Amino acid sequence: MHVIEQLKSYRVLRVYSSLTALILSLSILLSQVGATGIFFFQSIASATIVLGTILELFQVLIVIQLTNRENKVGWVLHRFAYVTLVIMILSFLSIVGATFLSSFFIFGRDIMIIAVISYVMQASFGICLSSVSYHLLRIEDVWCK
Repeated sequence: MHVIEQLKSYRVLRVYSSLTALILSLSILLSQVGATGIFFFQSIASATIVLGTILELFQVLIVIQLTNRENKVGWVLHRFAYVTLVIMILSFLSIVGATFLSSFFIFGRDIMIIAVISYVMQASFGICLSSVSYHLLRIEDVWCK
């Protein structure tokens, strides 16, 4: 319970939301730079993608747990967190499906664009959720006490 009480603090939520948005933005940027073929950028992009996805998942869970669903703004933020979670699930399914399909086709790299688009969409939803929750931290009625 001590950890949950610590997560409810304004400072921790603010730092965590900004860190999540920053890492997800870096993952999209480094993925674009990694397309040049330089191994260093591809390695850093892979690490930020994994870290950003984990941070995004915990951001969704924190928002689902700590929003006040009795308030209208809190209800919208709660539903937006669920939509982000569904987008994450669909993104992972399309990444796995595109990887599976690319192993059977001659033009497999063309199918992998589906995985790239789905990850960018997932990261965009995560950035939006982190930014919205960061800016709504000032409204105390949105969060459970």
